Amino acid sequence: MYRVLFLILLSFSSLLFATDSDSKLGYKGKNGQVFGYNTVLEALEALKLDPHAEISESDGWVIVNDNTNKALWSFAPIEHPSYPSVVRRAVVENDGQVGITTQVRCAAKKSICDSLVKDFLELNQKVKNEINGK
Repeated sequence: MYRVLFLILLSFSSLLFATDSDSKLGYKGKNGQVFGYNTVLEALEALKLDPHAEISESDGWVIVNDNTNKALWSFAPIEHPSYPSVVRRAVVENDGQVGITTQVRCAAKKSICDSLVKDFLELNQKVKNEINGK
């Protein structure tokens, strides 16, 4: 189920949000709560309590398939330079078209956050290419 949702999410275009509005990567700043939670760690703990969430681990990253909200959360491991950070992808409908939003909350300095976003953009492109047979 996780892989199917992941492939669906990556097959659509992305809209990125992170902590800095001046980024050259195309994402905009977003202050305040972490997608409805006060902190990244609070979001992780709340999702762990959700009986509809599927939790797995990949290379130290905690991956949460939030079935209730049709979202996929990727939480950075403690040893990752961006920790505590999270990338959240969600299926959305806008003007009759289905797409995804990719939101990033990164607690590190700008260069590390930029690298995190770049890594996810490259991963998105790689999966899109695989889906399209490129």
